[in-house]
Amino acid sequence: MKTTSRGPLAVLIAVLLAVAAGAGGAHAASDGPHGSGGPVGSAGQGGSGGPVGAHGAGGASGAGTASAALTQAGGGRDTARAEAAEAVRAYWTPERMRHAAYQGGGPSRGAIEHAQRQIAAPAAESAAEPTGEPGSVPPAAASSPGAPTEDAEIPTRVGRILYVDPFDGKDKACDGNALNSGSRRLVVTSGSCVYSRAAHAWMNNWVFIPGYFRGNAPYGKFVGDWGYTFNAWIDDGNMNYDFGLATTHPNESGQRLVDRVGGDGLAWNQPREEFVSANGYSVNSEIPSGCGGYTRPASFGGIELPCAPSDGGLSRGGRWLMDVDPDTTLGHVNGVTSIHQPSGFLQSPYVNTEFRDFFYRVADS
Repeated sequence: MKTTSRGPLAVLIAVLLAVAAGAGGAHAASDGPHGSGGPVGSAGQGGSGGPVGAHGAGGASGAGTASAALTQAGGGRDTARAEAAEAVRAYWTPERMRHAAYQGGGPSRGAIEHAQRQIAAPAAESAAEPTGEPGSVPPAAASSPGAPTEDAEIPTRVGRILYVDPFDGKDKACDGNALNSGSRRLVVTSGSCVYSRAAHAWMNNWVFIPGYFRGNAPYGKFVGDWGYTFNAWIDDGNMNYDFGLATTHPNESGQRLVDRVGGDGLAWNQPREEFVSANGYSVNSEIPSGCGGYTRPASFGGIELPCAPSDGGLSRGGRWLMDVDPDTTLGHVNGVTSIHQPSGFLQSPYVNTEFRDFFYRVADS
């Protein structure tokens, strides 16, 4: 995948997320504060080389972008990738899926305060309205849906993200959503669901399970291929950039994610006061939950939504969906849950032109 630099903050780092169970995981390497640079691999997977993240000379912050082959070149490349994906699927047994702990609180208070300090008063005032032309990419229905293998829970595009946190080695969970793109294999979530700031490393054994319901994977397990987020989230914990994307391997039946369950579109530079439905999984339950209402500007520069479901609140990474078609349930994602405040408000980054450019860099990957 070829990447380009488009500004000091709208910069992506990509890493291999498909890591075999028990292998210790592939971490991002870089020429900046995240490592010493060089290939990264998953032990026990035939010496596969991992991608590299870099902080180059692009932009005032010194942030750059980088990519690398998913496995070492030569014979067996596709086989090694398939074996790595299968090992991750095998790791996530129904018992492990049910007992993975949800991330419900969002970034730490220190990270939030740091993000708020980064926003000067004039910048916060100017953030009251969008600063670019609004736009969107359309959603897409499933092209080869088939029948679920277990009892399915609707909406099917919402799912559970499972991973091993490199900070403490524990099984954890977030929320995600299938997103339409050229590759038809993209998941949208929060940056904190692909990168661990506590460990300064990317999540291991990452998998997306659309329609997850009490330990069941009714549409299959879509193992993470590459993960992406903003350097402003990685380096500074800036909530305005707590946004992530991940490409996925096909499921056990060889189907791409959007072919199997469909994918919502992405909308940017929309009004900060917009009716949306927020969907995901409760931090106290394995059953999908959600709420709807009008967003409003948040003090840190993003947007927020009143949402206080009785089952413990939604965890990180869940979609915020606008312009929902009542017949298809398809709509446009214009936010993701970054934090659930004790006051009952969910908070999300504001999806602007930088996020549009982020999406288009990844869309065909």
